[in-house]
Amino acid sequence: MSYPEEDLVRDALKPLDEVLIDVHLKAWGRLTSNSEWPTLAFVGTGSKMMHDFVVQEAALALDEMPGVHKIAHDKSVRYLVDDRVLFRFKKGNRDGLGSNIDTKANYDFIDADVDLLNLPGIMKVEVLWYSNRLMTKLDKVEVAARNGKSRLWGYALGEEPDIGMLPTPLPIQPATPSVPLVTMKPVDKTGENKDDK
Repeated sequence: MSYPEEDLVRDALKPLDEVLIDVHLKAWGRLTSNSEWPTLAFVGTGSKMMHDFVVQEAALALDEMPGVHKIAHDKSVRYLVDDRVLFRFKKGNRDGLGSNIDTKANYDFIDADVDLLNLPGIMKVEVLWYSNRLMTKLDKVEVAARNGKSRLWGYALGEEPDIGMLPTPLPIQPATPSVPLVTMKPVDKTGENKDDK
């Protein structure tokens, strides 16, 4: 393996830019239209659902593309493009890295010196998605390179920073209470409450 060079990765993945954005938008749409999604107790559940939807949408979009080879490995999916760039999908964290569970397979992927496919010169990168804090909006999708726990570089796909939003009608009108929230007590001319006498 070799350290990913941004220009070479951009060149290899350029034909897939719009496809990768579309994959994430479709996955996000599936997540946010799921009737159970707003009731999830843990953010991690939504992230796992999103990852699964991304992998499913990627299979539909990428598996038959020329020059793109799907590599199913253990519990993950990777794609090799033009025998030069190997990428996987992850949720991006605040450090600009993919969120991962620490496993040997993960260490092998994020260590630029580890050769995964016995093909010298293959560059490993992650395609990351980011939502806002409340997971009501997909903020961006980017390609990022790393070596271990260090980010080497990254670039956003697409031109719009806000590429997906929840279909929430705004403004939300407040509900009118059926019972008055405050009950006024009668006051006499002196300004004292009649009930206090």
